[in-house]
Amino acid sequence: MTGGSFIESADRLVDELGTQRTVVADVDAEIVAAIRGAVALRAVVDGVLARLTSQAERVGVATHCGMSLRELLVANGVAPAVASRLIRLGRAAEVLPVLARHSRDGGLSAEHLDAVARGIDHVARRTEEPVESDLIIGLEHRLISQALSGATPAEITDAARAAAITHTPAEPPAIPIAEDPALNELGYHQGDDGRLHGTFDLDVATGERLVTALDKPSRPRPHTGGDPDERPTARRRADGFGQLLELATRGLTPDALSGAPATEIVVTVPLDSTEPARLTWLGPISDLTAKLLRCDARLLGVGVDLNGAPISVAAEQRTFTGRARKIVLTRDRCCVKCGAPAAWCDVHHITHYADGGKTVVDNGCLLCRRCHVAVHTAGWDIVMGHDRHPWLIPPPAIDPKRTPLPAYNRRTLTEMEPIAA
Repeated sequence: MTGGSFIESADRLVDELGTQRTVVADVDAEIVAAIRGAVALRAVVDGVLARLTSQAERVGVATHCGMSLRELLVANGVAPAVASRLIRLGRAAEVLPVLARHSRDGGLSAEHLDAVARGIDHVARRTEEPVESDLIIGLEHRLISQALSGATPAEITDAARAAAITHTPAEPPAIPIAEDPALNELGYHQGDDGRLHGTFDLDVATGERLVTALDKPSRPRPHTGGDPDERPTARRRADGFGQLLELATRGLTPDALSGAPATEIVVTVPLDSTEPARLTWLGPISDLTAKLLRCDARLLGVGVDLNGAPISVAAEQRTFTGRARKIVLTRDRCCVKCGAPAAWCDVHHITHYADGGKTVVDNGCLLCRRCHVAVHTAGWDIVMGHDRHPWLIPPPAIDPKRTPLPAYNRRTLTEMEPIAA
């Protein structure tokens, strides 16, 4: 079929459907079959658009028109988000043959294929593996198979992140982009209507805390008469967020700082496989983040077998609470590395809890989240001196001699004894 006849047939189909409300007979099986056919047709059309987009980029059509490829698509009726997806799919189909085949035959939606393409790109960048490597080829087949088996785009993305964590070289340690709090951003501004508008971009540990904290207060609450909660999900979350702010502004007292974190984070750890640990809401995490969370999150570790069935629960005393936490707060006063307020800080195990470190005052110190990550991932070490205060040892890249530094609240002292060997 030529391009012209294809367009004419499509126009006739649109005209025919537009003249009648009933597309097929009012029979359940026929309606379901028609829906499936329409979804497959949509997938084929998206595949054609992705190939045309790739062709337009290769020939330079957008440049000839004096605009970007995305602008060209938007100018011709494509929604901006869909335009970006078509560009990604067109480029991915050039180097991923299995994805290209399923894009052509309409076997998978553009959303599923886009999740596969983004997942493979993430793994390739994290592992520095070329697309023709066995790892990437195998991953392409596995993600496509999961999509065909009914996995959602979000589940495909999670599977790709887990693969990136599993196959990233252990040395030198590098925190995944999704887990790096140094990339966090939160912006807000007052709109013309007087309301506060904002956006945020958070690492998975902070995001998991937020989603977990919002889960309960944002659930539907029936009215006293039994009528259902009519608030949409976004409104319920906003109301729950307001409750959290109210509690936080009333609860940040010196006594509150001595308690354990109130938000319980569940980390699922496969005990009989090489798969990474997972958070309940935001999926797989690296060992670096799992170890960091063990320091000062109220954490429930659940071990699972190969089939995902729970077989063990870590329930021993692990976080600094009560008197021990108060003593650490009194001694350190702030983040021992940068001086951030104590209210912003975790209590870090100097000898990691995962490595046998005890939850005692002489094995704890205050670290804000940014510095906490640096100690776990960037080569900073902390030791307890003979003076029973924490001392920081910089990584060789900062100080080749690795000269110990006193805790932040003690750097203004005029005389400082050297750290015990």
